[in-house]
Amino acid sequence: MIRALVDFALNNKFVVLAVAALLTGWGVISFHNLPVEAYPDIADNYVTVITQWPGRSAEEVEQQVTIPIEMQMAGMPHMTYLRSESIFGLSFVIMIFDDSSVNDWNRQKVLERLTQVDLPNGQNLQPQIGTDWSTTGQIYWYTLRSTNPRYDLMELRSIEDWVLLKQFKSVPNVVDVSDFGGTVREYQVRVDPNKLVSYGLSIGQVEQQLANNNINAGGSFVEVGMQQMNVRALGLFSSVHDIEQTVLKTQTGTALRVKDIAEVAQGPKIRLGHMARANHMEDGRIIDEPDVIQGGVLLRKGAEEEPTLNAIHKKVDELNNGILPPGVKVVPMLDRSDLLHFTLHTVMHNLVEGMILVTVVLFLFLLNARAALIVALTIPFSLLFASIWLNLCAIPANLLSLGALDFGMVVDGAVVMVENIVRHISRRNGSSGSKTTMESIRDASHEVQRPVFYAIAIIITAYLPIFTLQPVEGRLFRPMAWTVAFALLGAMTFSILIAPVLASTLFRKGVQERRNPVMDYLTGRYRRLLRWAVEHRWVVACVGAAALAGTIYLGFGGVIGAEFLPHLDEGAIWARGTLANSTSLTEAEKFTTNCRYVFASFPEVTKVVSQVGRPDDGTDTGGFGNTEYFVDLKPKEQ
Repeated sequence: MIRALVDFALNNKFVVLAVAALLTGWGVISFHNLPVEAYPDIADNYVTVITQWPGRSAEEVEQQVTIPIEMQMAGMPHMTYLRSESIFGLSFVIMIFDDSSVNDWNRQKVLERLTQVDLPNGQNLQPQIGTDWSTTGQIYWYTLRSTNPRYDLMELRSIEDWVLLKQFKSVPNVVDVSDFGGTVREYQVRVDPNKLVSYGLSIGQVEQQLANNNINAGGSFVEVGMQQMNVRALGLFSSVHDIEQTVLKTQTGTALRVKDIAEVAQGPKIRLGHMARANHMEDGRIIDEPDVIQGGVLLRKGAEEEPTLNAIHKKVDELNNGILPPGVKVVPMLDRSDLLHFTLHTVMHNLVEGMILVTVVLFLFLLNARAALIVALTIPFSLLFASIWLNLCAIPANLLSLGALDFGMVVDGAVVMVENIVRHISRRNGSSGSKTTMESIRDASHEVQRPVFYAIAIIITAYLPIFTLQPVEGRLFRPMAWTVAFALLGAMTFSILIAPVLASTLFRKGVQERRNPVMDYLTGRYRRLLRWAVEHRWVVACVGAAALAGTIYLGFGGVIGAEFLPHLDEGAIWARGTLANSTSLTEAEKFTTNCRYVFASFPEVTKVVSQVGRPDDGTDTGGFGNTEYFVDLKPKEQ
C-alpha cells in the first residue's frame, strides 16, 4: 500500500505538487479563520436555577424553595451532579450534565420541570435559570465613571440597568451583563406604625391596595365619526404623587390616602454588595473612587472570543462617543483581548523562532541548501495541514495546543527520507551504474518508507491515552493531542509523498553528499561508546534500572512536585479576604478600603478594584464576609 502510494506520487509529480499547493492554500485560509483561545474552556455543561426571596432566613429558603426544586430536578437525563446553596434571601441550585449532552436541550428540560415546582403561594417567587455562559466567559469587565455632577450613583445605576445592559446584549454572542455595586432606585412607602394602628389598618392591606391601584385596564373601542377610538383606563404609578394619592379606604365619608399614614419618596434599594476602585497614577498619587458600578460582559458558552471582543470594543467606543450622557464613560477594568493577543504573539513568536532554528540546524548537518529546504518545508505544511483539520472539527487553537508542537518530531521523517535520497544519488554518481536519478530516488524512498510511516504512527499512537481522558482533564488536553496528531499526520504525508517529488524536482542534475566533520566526530564517539556498552552490558543495565527507579521516585515521591494546570500569568492578581459570616456591610467596607489602599500603594500596581458582598441578580452566593480584590499590574518591562 505504501509502496503503491510512493510510486503513484513519483509517476504523477504534477498532480502531487498541485494537491500540495491546494492543501497549502486551504491551510492558510483555515489558519486565518481558526478560532484562538487564550486557554481551553474546561467548564462542564451546567444549568443554574436562581430564586430570590428577600428577608427570608437560609433555613426557610432551604425548606420551602431549594428542596422542592431539587426534588423536581432529580433524575434528569445526562445529569451527573446536583448541588445547591441556600443563604439569606437566596436559593442557588446548579445541575451539572455530562459531555454527551447539549446545553440548549438541558436548559429546555430544566425550564419544563420548573413549571411543576410547588412553591409557597402569594410570595411572588419566580425561579429563573441562569444564562448560558462558561466560567471562562467573563471576557470584558468595566466600571462606569461620571464627571458630570448631574449623575449620582443612583442615576449611574439606572444607566447601567436600562442602557448598557441592552446595548451590550445587542453584541452577537454576548448572553448577559453581570452588574455589581451602585444603588438601585426604588419607590419607598415609609409607613408610620402609630397612624397605621390608629386607622385600623395592617401592612398587608396597604400592600394589597397599592398593588390593586398600580394597574392599567383595557376596554374596547368606540366609533367617533369616521374614526375608531380605543378605550383604556390608566392606573400605573408614574410619580411619587400618584402613590401618595392612592386611596386605602373611606372612613366616615372621608378618603384615607397613603400620604395620610406614610411618607413616599424615591430612595436606594437595600444593598447586597459594594464596589470601589483605587487608581495608582504615574506621579505616585492614589486616587480613590469609594463607590463605583462594575459590569462584566459574559460570552455565550462555545462562542469565539476574538470577534466578540472586537464587537465589544466598537460598542464601547459607540457608547462613550455618542450614546452615554456627557461626562459618563465606560472605563475598561479587565479586557480578555490583552491576554489573547499576548498569547497569540507568544505562540507565533515561538513558532517562527522554532522554524528558523530547525532550518539552520538542518543546513548545518545536511550541508546542502536544497535538502535543508525540502525538510524545512515540512514545518509550515504540517502546521497548515493541522489547521485544516482543526477548523473542520471545530477545535479552537490555544496556548497549550500550539505550544505543544515539537518541530524536531515533525521533521524527523522528512530528515530520514531526504538524507537517504541524497545518499543514494551520491552513490550513483560515484559508481559506474546505469541508474537514473529518478530510479535512485524511487529506491531510496522504498527503502525507508515503512520505517518513516511506522515511526510517525507510533508517535501518534503514544497520544491515544490522552483521548481517553475524561471531563476536565480531557477538555484541557484533548485539543493539544488532536493538534499534535494532525500535525504529525501532515508530516507523514509530506515525508512519504511530497518530499520524494520535491527531491526529484530539485535534484534533477544530481546532488553530492558532503562529509560533515561534526557528524564524523559524533559517529566515532557513538561507535566507541556503543562498543563499550555492549562489552559491559550488565553495568549499562544496572545504570538504566537505577535511572528508571530514580525517575519513578522523583515523579511520584513528591520531591519535585507537580501541577495539573500549566502556569498562566495574566499580568494581574486576584486576591480574596474572608471575614466572619456575620460581618456587616459597613464593617466590610472599612476593611476593603484599608486593603485597597495597601494594594494600590505598591509601585507595580496600576489600579485596584475591590468588592464585598454579592450582586443583586443572585449569580453569586457570597455574603458581606466575602471580599475580593482585582490588582492590575504594570507590564513586566516597566
